[in-house]
Amino acid sequence: MKVHVLYASMYGHTEVLAEAIAEGARRVSSADVVLKSVDDVDPAELKEADGIIWGCSSVFGEPNAQMASFLAKLGGLWAAGELQGKVGGVFGTASSQHGGVENLLRALQTPMQHHGMIIVSNTGTLDADRVRYGCPSGAAATIPVEAAPDAPMNRPTEAEMELARQYGRRVAEVAGRLARTPATV
Repeated sequence: MKVHVLYASMYGHTEVLAEAIAEGARRVSSADVVLKSVDDVDPAELKEADGIIWGCSSVFGEPNAQMASFLAKLGGLWAAGELQGKVGGVFGTASSQHGGVENLLRALQTPMQHHGMIIVSNTGTLDADRVRYGCPSGAAATIPVEAAPDAPMNRPTEAEMELARQYGRRVAEVAGRLARTPATV
């Protein structure tokens, strides 16, 4: 079973979150996880995926230009129905608490809905970390912009990273269950 974790990261923050999601997906023993920047993905590669998790940074609550460009390249797959029935998940980052990350996650789900994908929510036990950092639409992190160009890169909190790992695992588990289920007509 193959799971693709795809990211469009402008400054490295989203890539760090993608790595946590991929780490979580790898916890499923049957998962062959592919982690790539959308700049390095040929859309035809997605035909072989059982699960696809994509994410990017928020630009006023919308996908960044890099992700928007990638999503525009998926028209041929849409026309051929190549992603129908595949399992999907989304993730995103914003630089402030009200940076539009929830709107971003819903915007990233919309192409999945057009492709007929099955979207997995990011739910779980309502512990303190999930209440504070969790989002049912997908994995999310609020990462402030660095104070100076030469400052070390800010990273998601450990709680955000753990929720991302749990989400990656959950999407991979659902993809694995569906991959093992024989199709009936």
